[in-house]
Amino acid sequence: MRYRNCFFAGMFIVGLLTPAASSVFASTIATFDGPAARFTVATGINDRGQIVGTSEDGFLHSFLLDRGTFTAIDVPGFPSLQVIGINNRGQTVGTWGGHGFVLD
Repeated sequence: MRYRNCFFAGMFIVGLLTPAASSVFASTIATFDGPAARFTVATGINDRGQIVGTSEDGFLHSFLLDRGTFTAIDVPGFPSLQVIGINNRGQTVGTWGGHGFVLD
């Protein structure tokens, strides 16, 4: 009996949340890919709409997508550098070789 009451209570809560959740899914979704990329993963966005992430075209690259311009963030001597986030000043953070970094 206790299981049944929890189940119905859970169904009621899900029913209350459904309209709010559906409005999120009604938003516009834009997709993009890096040049010649096999896959592209966005990992951060700031208030200016600048997007950072990683793409792979046989090699792993980090990128900045700013107003439609796709720029690779490759630092010589740092293979597999991964940019994870960007702040509103345009500074990026990420990981390389088990270490964190800030790129200004």
